[in-house]
Amino acid sequence: MKIGDSIKVKQGVFSPDYADLDIGDWQGRIVEIDNNIVTFELDSITLSQLSENYIIESLVEDFEWTLLSLELSEVEITQPQDSKDDVLQKQNKINSKYSCEEEEKRISEILDTQDAFVSETNLRKYYNYLKNNVQIFCVLTGMEDFDWEEPYIIGGWSKSEYEKKKLTKPSYTDHFILVEFIDKIDDWKGIIVKVKRISDEKMFDLPLWDLKIVDTDSSDYLLVSDYSSWMTNYQ
Repeated sequence: MKIGDSIKVKQGVFSPDYADLDIGDWQGRIVEIDNNIVTFELDSITLSQLSENYIIESLVEDFEWTLLSLELSEVEITQPQDSKDDVLQKQNKINSKYSCEEEEKRISEILDTQDAFVSETNLRKYYNYLKNNVQIFCVLTGMEDFDWEEPYIIGGWSKSEYEKKKLTKPSYTDHFILVEFIDKIDDWKGIIVKVKRISDEKMFDLPLWDLKIVDTDSSDYLLVSDYSSWMTNYQ
C-alpha cells in the first residue's frame, strides 16, 4: 500500500470513534501511512452514505469526518469508484450544509438585520420567506419527541397508554405532508404549520420548530433546518 491507493474497510470492522457503527466497505484514498496505521480520505460514494447524525456528532466532538485511521490489517486494496474532484465536490456540499458559518450566513441573508435574535419582527420575516420558498407537500417528521410524549419516553409512563394516544395525537416518529403555513405565530413556538399524517390522513397544527424535512438532499431540508437552529440558538 502507498499514498494515493484506494482502499476498502474489511467486513466486520467497527468505527474507532463509535463502537456500534459497522464501517465495513467504507472506501477512500490513502493520505498517510504511519507504522501500522493507515489514514485515508473517504471517497464521494462513502461520504454520500454517511448519516446526518454521524456528520453532526463528528462536528460537535471535533472528529474529522472526511478522514479515517485504521490498522493496516483492517483494510484492503480496491479499485477507485470516483475521482478526486468528486470527493472535493461532495465535501464542499456537506460543508455548506452543516458548517455553522454557512448556516449563520444563510440566516443573516433571510433576516437582513444586525439584530438576529428571535423576535416578532424576525419571526414574521422568516414566516414570509419560508412560506414563499418551502415546497408545499414536502414530507416532514419530528426533530425529537414532542412535548406530550416526553413523560412516556423519558419519564417511564405507561407504554400501552402511549401507543393508544398516538392514534389520535401526532408523534415525532410519524411522517407528515406539509399542507400550509398558518398565518399565526406562537409567542414561544414560532411558526405553525398544518400537516397531514401520511398513515391515516389526520390533520394537525404543529410548530415548524419541532419538525424536519425527511429528504436530507432537498433544498427544503436546509431551509427548515436553519430555521430550527435559529429558534434554538437565538432565543
